[in-house]
Amino acid sequence: MQTDREAIEENYRSQLHALVDKNFTTLDGLLTAGFTRTHINGHTQTKQEWINQLKHDQLVYHSFEFHDTKIKIDGTTATLVGKVTSDATLYGEHRVWQLHIRQTFLKSGGRWQASRSIVTQW
Repeated sequence: MQTDREAIEENYRSQLHALVDKNFTTLDGLLTAGFTRTHINGHTQTKQEWINQLKHDQLVYHSFEFHDTKIKIDGTTATLVGKVTSDATLYGEHRVWQLHIRQTFLKSGGRWQASRSIVTQW
């Protein structure tokens, strides 16, 4: 049986793999309906807005390297803080980005989904 911590970590890693693979169906299922993403420029988007940008190659993730992940669980809410290095083309700028990702997760029906993601650089 998978622990809550393992399920959250798996969701997080699956999100990043889905970004690289452009698997938007998988990505959609890993996120709550009300999911929001705040980008490194401070702009916050709904799940649909973000996925549309991904589908139209405005945000293209080529690879991720995982560095550090910390998870805190409080009942049916959890916070994950992770650091990754990403080779990505964001709004036409291709480079290696060092990203600090803070996500809030909610557990419903025995399943963890990300409800909010805030991305900054480190």
